[in-house]
Amino acid sequence: MKYSLPVALLACFASAPLAIAQEWADVTIKFVLDGASPAGAAVNANADAFCAKQQIPSERLVVDASTKGIANMVFMIDGKQTKLAGDQIHPTLKDAPSTKPVLDNVNCRFIPHILPVRVGQTIEVKNSDSTSHNAKFVFFNNDEWNQVIPTGGSKTLQIKKAESGPSKVECNIHPWMTAYHIVTDHPYVGISNDKGEIKIEKLPAGVELTFKLWHEAQNKFDEVAVNGKADSWKKGNVKFTLKPGANDLGTVSLKPDKFKP
Repeated sequence: MKYSLPVALLACFASAPLAIAQEWADVTIKFVLDGASPAGAAVNANADAFCAKQQIPSERLVVDASTKGIANMVFMIDGKQTKLAGDQIHPTLKDAPSTKPVLDNVNCRFIPHILPVRVGQTIEVKNSDSTSHNAKFVFFNNDEWNQVIPTGGSKTLQIKKAESGPSKVECNIHPWMTAYHIVTDHPYVGISNDKGEIKIEKLPAGVELTFKLWHEAQNKFDEVAVNGKADSWKKGNVKFTLKPGANDLGTVSLKPDKFKP
């Protein structure tokens, strides 16, 4: 049996715009130091008997000796300049993870050094050391949090609002101990490994995105070199429109004067 649609209805179908499915992109990028690596002076932790037994390196600027890769570079979508619509966040990443991001105290250091957090998540702050620590979270949009974390213990804090940028975590008992948290309302935050490498997955393709480059010791990131070619990233910002699939953004070289001592 054949069915025929009224001509008017067929005309509606013909004139209706077709919905284009959002496509997705992955990004890789690498950051290296173009110059002499800083001396990695050890921290003086003699004021605490437990900490004095640990080898505690300075974490202000960590550079791999063989590759010159810079650890702890942050490359993320700038939420101030790029407002993502709901359908521009991958369906598997749209909701904040139910798991708790963990900031641990290990051998008198905060681990990890940089903690990415989504709005709505609850951070767990642990103490795996045999000495007491405290964790003071500096916030601009959330309530300040400063708690003593006893040996073997943990405490939690819930994040309700996005922050304007990375902010510090300090241990007031051990002043060399610092870490940073990055609270966003999107999942697109990359933190470089010890070889300076970052991969961010499932970004929206075909959309102009503004990325922000940040490091705790940054001076100015206005001038960089990408694959050996000079480029201008004003205030560490750079725009990309990604193609579907893999996008290699290259190797970004930074001179030592781009970092404060």
